Amino acid sequence: MEKKELENISEFFSREKGAAASSPEKKWDEIFASWLDRIEQEKQMLNLFELKLWIESIEEFFSSSYFDGLVFQHQSGSEKNYDVHLNVFSLAITRTLALLKELDFKKDKYFLNFEEYIADHILEDGASQTLSSLKEAYSPESWFDHFRIFLQNLRTLAGDLGQLDPVPARTFFALKKLYHRELSNHPILLTLLKKQFIPKMDRIFQPDISRTIAGIADKGEKRTVGVFFVLAFRILKITNFIELHLGRSKHLDFSLPLILSLKKNLEQLMTFTGTLLTPSIEKSHAGQPELEAVKAVFGNLTPEYQKVFSGELPLTFDPQASRTKKRKMLQNVVIISEVTIQELIETTARLYQPQIQGATIFENYVSRRQKSIEVKKKLIKLHTKINDYFTHPGAISPAEIFFDINLFLETDLNYLLYKDWNEFLAHYDHLSRTNFSGEFEPTLRGFQSFLTSVLKDIVSEK
Repeated sequence: MEKKELENISEFFSREKGAAASSPEKKWDEIFASWLDRIEQEKQMLNLFELKLWIESIEEFFSSSYFDGLVFQHQSGSEKNYDVHLNVFSLAITRTLALLKELDFKKDKYFLNFEEYIADHILEDGASQTLSSLKEAYSPESWFDHFRIFLQNLRTLAGDLGQLDPVPARTFFALKKLYHRELSNHPILLTLLKKQFIPKMDRIFQPDISRTIAGIADKGEKRTVGVFFVLAFRILKITNFIELHLGRSKHLDFSLPLILSLKKNLEQLMTFTGTLLTPSIEKSHAGQPELEAVKAVFGNLTPEYQKVFSGELPLTFDPQASRTKKRKMLQNVVIISEVTIQELIETTARLYQPQIQGATIFENYVSRRQKSIEVKKKLIKLHTKINDYFTHPGAISPAEIFFDINLFLETDLNYLLYKDWNEFLAHYDHLSRTNFSGEFEPTLRGFQSFLTSVLKDIVSEK
C-alpha cells in the first residue's frame, strides 16, 4: 500500500499513543467509532439507524411467537403454510439491500473500503518484510457489498420457493439458517446490533427536551430521564418509518417486521418506566400535583399497547378483511402509538419544565385533550341522532345510523381511552351481527346507554 494512500485513509484507525498497545477489543471499538464518524460526515446516520432497525426487525420477525399466532390462527390442516413468512422476509430483504447500497463506501484511489484498509494495515504491521504486492495479492470484498450480493441471491431463492403451495416450515427455516450464517460473518453489522445505545445515532435534537435533561441536577435521575427520552423518541422514529412505508409501498406486509420491532420497543419502554423511571420521579417529585398526571399517563401505556397488539393488528390477518380495511388497521397502529408516546414525552417534560407544550416539541401536534373535545362533539351528534331514531320512528333508517357509527369508528375511535375503545368495538360487533333484524333496536339501545356513560366521563371542554 502506498504511503499516500495510508495517510489519506488513516481516519479509520487511531494510531497508538505511547508504548502500550491497545487490546484487540479496544482497537475494534476505535475502528467502529471512526466508522460512525465517517457515516455522520456523509450525513448517512438516519440510513444507518434504519438499517439497524431493519436487521433488528428481521430478528424479531424470526423469533416472534406472537406473529406466528396471528398468521396461523386462520389456517386449517396439519401442515402450516409459511407463504406469509416468506413474503415478509423477501420484502424486508429488499429494503435492507437498498440501505446497504446507500451506506457502502465508494472505492477510489485514496478512500478504500473501510475493511480493506483494516486488513492491509494489520497484515503490513504483522509482516516481517514489506509486502509491495499486497494490493494485487489480497483485496477482500466490501463486507456490505458481499452481504448485499448474498441477500440478492437469497431474495431470488425466496421468490422461487414462494411458488410452492404450501410453503413448508423446513423451507422457511432453511432460508433463516442461511441468513444467520452469512450475517455472523460480518463483524461491523454484529457490532451494530449488539450496541443498545449509540450516542451519535440516539442523539436528541429537540431543544426543549435537551434542556430538560440538562437541567436535572441529580446525575442518577438525569441518566434515567435521559434514557427514557431516548427510548421514547426511538419509538416515534419507528412509527415514522412504518407510516412512510405504508404510504409508498403497495405491499402491506412490508411494515410487519417494523411493527414487531415497535412491539418490542414499547415493551422495553413499559418495563423501564415501571422499574426505573417511576421510582426515580416519585422520589424527586414527592408531593407535587404534577406527579399524579405523569403517573396517570404512564398507567395508560399498557392499555394503549393492548389496543394495538390485541385489537388493531390482529384484524389485518382476518381473511375476510378487505385490503382497504387492513391498511386502515396498520395506519391505526401508527396513530395510537404516536399519540400515546407524544403524550408521555410531553407530560414527563412538563414535570421539569411546566411551560413546555406538545406543540413546541412535535410538528402538527394535537393533544389528546384537544382531540377529546372534538370527539365529544361527534359523540354528542351521534347520540342525538340515535335519540331521534327512537323518538321519530321511520324518519331515520337503521342503515343511516349504522353508517354514522362506522364513520366514527373509522375516523375518531382511536382517541378514546382503552376502556371506552374496547366497549365501543364490542357494541359495534353486536350491531353488525344483527344484520338489521329484530335484534337491531334492542342492541342499539344498549349502545345508546353506553354512549351516555362515555359522555359523562370524557374530557370536558372546560
